[in-house]
Amino acid sequence: MPEVARVSDTRADTRSTQCKTLCLIAIKVLVRVLLFSIVVTCTVFSKLSLISLVSRLNETIDNIHRTNDSEATVHNRAAGFFWQLLFIVLIPQFVTLFRALLFGVCGKQSRLFPWPTLRAIFTGAIASVFEVVAMTTVVFYVLPRLHSIVAILALGGVFGAQAILDCLEWCPCCVRKGYHKVGNGNINFNENEDQTNCLMEDCAEGNTGAWNKFSRIIAMFLQFVSVILLSIYASLLQSGPKDQFLVGCAMTLSLLSLSVVWSSKVQQGSQKMARMTQSSNVTHIRSANTNEKNQEPNVINEKEPILPTARFKANFINAILRIILYPFISYVIFRYVFTNGSIDPWCLHQTCSLTKSFQWKGQELAIFLIQILSSFFGYTFMWISCTMVLHRWGLALPLYLCTPISFAVCAIFQAHQDSSSFYFSKAYSDPVALGVAIVVGAMLWIGQILTMGAFIWKKKNLILAKDAAMFLTPCYDGVFLEQHTMLNRKVTKEEMSRQMVFDDDEPRPRTIFICSTMHMEDRDEMRCLLSSIYQLACHCKEKKNDDHFESHIFLDGGANETQLTYFALQLFSLFEETLHVDALHLEPKVFQRIDTPYGIQLSWEIAEVMPIYVHLKDSTKIKNKKRWSQVMYMNYVLNFREIRMDDDNTFILTTDADIEFTPESATVLLDIIDSDPQVGAACGRIHPKGSGVIYWYQVFEYAIGHWYLKVAEHILGTVLCCPGCFSVFRCSALRSVLDTFSTEVTSAREFLTKDMGEDRWLCTLLVKKGWKLEYCPTSENYTLCPESFDEFFKQRRRWISSTIANLALLITQASKVTKRNENVSILFMIFQGILMFSTAISPATVILVIASGSLLAFNISDSSILAIIIILSLLSIAYGILCLYGNPQQQLDVAKFATFVFAIIMGVVFVGTLKSIIYDFLTVGENYQPCTIKTTITSKCHNSTGFMVPLALTTLFQSLFIVLFTMSGLFHLNEFSSLFYGVWYFLALPSGYLILLIYTAANLNSRSWGTREGSSGAHQGGGFEKIKCLFNGWQKVPSCFNRGTREQKMVEENKQPPASCDAATAMSDDMDEMEQQPLIGLTDEAVENKYSNLVNEAEFKMTYKLKKWLRDNGFPQEYADTLEQHGYFNLNFVAGLQVKELQAIGFKDRGYVLRLERCAQKLAPFNVAINQTLLELSDVGTWLHSIELQGYQQLFKEAGYKTREDLENLKGLKRTDLEKMGIKKRAHIQRLLEGISKLTYLTEDEKRVYQIKSILEKEPDTDQHGEHSYWTKLLDVGKPLRPMAANLNSNRKLDESLRSLRNITIAFLLLINIMWVILLFTLRFPELYKFNLPPNAFELFSVAVYTLIFSVQFCAMIVHRGVTLIHYLASVGSATENCRTLLHMLQTRN
Repeated sequence: MPEVARVSDTRADTRSTQCKTLCLIAIKVLVRVLLFSIVVTCTVFSKLSLISLVSRLNETIDNIHRTNDSEATVHNRAAGFFWQLLFIVLIPQFVTLFRALLFGVCGKQSRLFPWPTLRAIFTGAIASVFEVVAMTTVVFYVLPRLHSIVAILALGGVFGAQAILDCLEWCPCCVRKGYHKVGNGNINFNENEDQTNCLMEDCAEGNTGAWNKFSRIIAMFLQFVSVILLSIYASLLQSGPKDQFLVGCAMTLSLLSLSVVWSSKVQQGSQKMARMTQSSNVTHIRSANTNEKNQEPNVINEKEPILPTARFKANFINAILRIILYPFISYVIFRYVFTNGSIDPWCLHQTCSLTKSFQWKGQELAIFLIQILSSFFGYTFMWISCTMVLHRWGLALPLYLCTPISFAVCAIFQAHQDSSSFYFSKAYSDPVALGVAIVVGAMLWIGQILTMGAFIWKKKNLILAKDAAMFLTPCYDGVFLEQHTMLNRKVTKEEMSRQMVFDDDEPRPRTIFICSTMHMEDRDEMRCLLSSIYQLACHCKEKKNDDHFESHIFLDGGANETQLTYFALQLFSLFEETLHVDALHLEPKVFQRIDTPYGIQLSWEIAEVMPIYVHLKDSTKIKNKKRWSQVMYMNYVLNFREIRMDDDNTFILTTDADIEFTPESATVLLDIIDSDPQVGAACGRIHPKGSGVIYWYQVFEYAIGHWYLKVAEHILGTVLCCPGCFSVFRCSALRSVLDTFSTEVTSAREFLTKDMGEDRWLCTLLVKKGWKLEYCPTSENYTLCPESFDEFFKQRRRWISSTIANLALLITQASKVTKRNENVSILFMIFQGILMFSTAISPATVILVIASGSLLAFNISDSSILAIIIILSLLSIAYGILCLYGNPQQQLDVAKFATFVFAIIMGVVFVGTLKSIIYDFLTVGENYQPCTIKTTITSKCHNSTGFMVPLALTTLFQSLFIVLFTMSGLFHLNEFSSLFYGVWYFLALPSGYLILLIYTAANLNSRSWGTREGSSGAHQGGGFEKIKCLFNGWQKVPSCFNRGTREQKMVEENKQPPASCDAATAMSDDMDEMEQQPLIGLTDEAVENKYSNLVNEAEFKMTYKLKKWLRDNGFPQEYADTLEQHGYFNLNFVAGLQVKELQAIGFKDRGYVLRLERCAQKLAPFNVAINQTLLELSDVGTWLHSIELQGYQQLFKEAGYKTREDLENLKGLKRTDLEKMGIKKRAHIQRLLEGISKLTYLTEDEKRVYQIKSILEKEPDTDQHGEHSYWTKLLDVGKPLRPMAANLNSNRKLDESLRSLRNITIAFLLLINIMWVILLFTLRFPELYKFNLPPNAFELFSVAVYTLIFSVQFCAMIVHRGVTLIHYLASVGSATENCRTLLHMLQTRN
């Protein structure tokens, strides 16, 4: 039955996946069709509206003496057409100027873009002059003189120069000039040769066939012949010899001039950048990462830095020049060439009015607006199509068909001239002339397609690529929209070699290391990660791309010497279920085991494509905790696994052990980080998983955190934290900060920034180094969130303290960060400072919200409000005192009770607020009451000023929040249900923003991790005991605060006590050396005789290790005697001892007790659970041996417990029964009771854990890759990775520093919240009641600031949703892939 259910679930999942895939393909097809339709419509309307305007202009000039209108009217109309055409050529230049000014000159990233060289500036100026002259000649003279059909065809004659370049730059020529094709399909350029470009698609494709050479010659021939023939044909249609000559020459020269100016050679020459100086900040991001990469022989150097471009600053200069030249040159062409001086468009010498020239009405205005908007949006949607890698549908096909469709539409309009909104010249009366025009135009169109058609069809860029990777210049042309866009796709040499991709090329392979950290996760959490890794492996196998994936899992406490701990075995027992690896029948080729200096390394291969390495850390050999696991895998990947790879093309995908993700989520993040070399890390949308009220709170919290805060950081500057649970990091970025990230903690602030939030600390370092961090909501993943109140508070205690500490670090170094990081501005830092300040005053804000809610609910007086504020403030202070002196559990218990009480209070506040909002909306427009100070928020008052806010400020503010939250939910339809959890979030507001903040501030000195660790008891007997001691009698006061210990006395006497809690020293010494040293106070014979009936020789040696461990850690002789007296013979018995147990044994000195507990916690625990199974144990003796108490075998035999059947009878034994049997040792009784409690029949999962133990604990394989030597060298050089001996002085110094920081923080929070309450309650201006505003101006200002911040976040969210939509649609797949997917689905169904 379970197998049937599993198959059924699999089929259901398959159907769901297929349904989702079909929907995505349908959406992608719809988007393709939509983009094609929009771009075709825009390009056709742009061209037709332009031709209609010049036709109207020509008609006006031709009929100037044959119309009944006055001369001034005709002149004004002709001048109006002149200004319309002038704006058509000027508006694209202003758009270019604005983009260049925003991004390249005045923007925060302007330093990334250097100025062009003097030669480039001169080249650009000459080209701009020629372009302006040629463009004005075409627009103001040639096009008006041509027939509409001929004008449409003539616009395609600007490809002649590019056709010549393509013919001259064949691949053999490129090779002679120093260009050669590299293996991945990109072009590599010889640095020693001239910077001549090889821009032919032949070079990019590596194709030098005869057809390509022939097609280029044909394209060049067709372009030149067609332009000449069309010019001759157009000149023959003119009325006089002079016009015939001028039109023919002007048409030929202007089209050829534009083709030269817009050719890739000239455009690149005008954008060459000046040589960078060493002091420049342009390349600091890359230079920071090009440190000597492992100064070892045979190491491949990093790829050269990404070259900046001068395109923005060069086009800024050229746009200004063109904007200045266009009005003057167009005036000369229009007046003295086109109208022969009869019309002055500036109205300088005639009676016409310049203002009347701009009085456009009806069709003329509509056609002008159509031309401007269609050109702009046509270019915009072509740009969007390229960013989505839909260039074929949104750029190539529309540009191919634009001329034929425009020709057909123009012909149709000419046939229905009377009813058409567009005006064109009259239709051809001579069919022969029309045929000649069509033939010549077709030749010109074919030449255009042969020149650029194949290039724009095959050339594509990365998803969301930069503008420089898609277009040569950041501008478009409103007259030649189609042709200019085609030529603009010829990108520069640098971008071509780095970012340009052709369909025939193999994509640049990437290397991705999936690095996961584990500690004490349960089976379900481990299962999530392993299943996700397997899905990713299958995805790689199916796609068959060249990306290389490796998975590395680092498990804290996974090994104990050469033995595997329970959590390691639990992990491996899931391999068959999740990774489909048969762990019980392992072949040497599939499975390997290597003993390393840090523990054990085991490796498998998943789905025949992805290796997985499990690194089991021994806590006695290498440091535990997540940050040190991160340091391990960063060093391992960067300096061992990735030693011969490219840092910029190698990435680390970090995950937690409980994360669940899809292959698409990982691919999306890789696309984001791979599309921009400045991006050092990228993170996705995290969804919490769980159940219960704590989970409900987190659903809404995660939603608004990602919708607003993460998005605002992404849009306004850079994301400040990429969570380690699921993020992608660029290896070159990690290399730049690894040394700093690996440093030890030396102060309280460093402890909060480094050890309390390692992910945020890493991201802080990346931001300081100049990297940009991005957020991508389409990369969704799921993580198990805390479901218990205690675990939630402990987790958030770490998060809040780490967040504030890292933010404070960035804000205090704002000037340095803004200079080094081009994405961070002063405004962004001010924004973060305001958010930080709002967090600091959140306790006062919550108290005021409760007070104002009580006012709305019960309509109480001001004095009652003041009483509520005072009571709540005193209760908050009382809880703070409890947190300072109470133990952790008492703090959490009180917090639970306070959360429950505050939830009820917030329910009342919610009702009162809802009542106020409804009342305000119902009474809008009614008569207002006289204004008095006692007028409540729910009352209106009348004033004589005439100005009145229609609703109370509270109502407006809350209504705005409701509207914005609802709109945000609509923008995230798949997450809209998260808004329903907002009700519980509101009820728990005091718990999250008052109680939790007090709890965090009061526990800043706590160094415990809080989650997934045993209770340390460090707070036991702390400050709360001092309070209880005071109530026991005044005469005991000195002893309450001055409990002298030997440890304190030794410090006072300047003696250096041994303070090592490192078990590795005691466990790794040679046994022969230890046997030669005398024991403390006892001879070897005495010890052996004393315990000969309980221990064997192996246990005797372990007892010796325990004694040496105690001696090396500075404990006196009586501690060894006492432990032996109670049965603690070896380190396994001592491991995990806590304060209560040590005090029960008889230890009284608090200093030694706390140190012994701390040292015992660092020992690897003894896992009784592994072997306690009734099925696997042969008899009672085997069971006693498994728990290291085989010396009691005779006592159990005498009591009647011997065979396997007797094991079941042990289940009823209690402490008194064991004592009656003669077992008196406290440690032995505890071990026996623990072992008895674990005696049970194994579940299927437990059986697998036990079976796999013997399989995996095989002899280690030969290390053929130098793993052992590398780790030995790393641990010797990287001292921080080794477990360090605890230094009493340094620990005391850190504790004192943390306490001092805690006290300062509490004082600051108390002061600022008291001041905030006083300001909001006392700074009142009754006059504001006249305007239905709150009487407190400070409150009004605060509401305005918060509204502004929230509005900024909302606008950032809207922008980000648009970018996200583009990325989401782009990542669905190409048309070919979609067809393959559909065929595969059909085959699967059949």
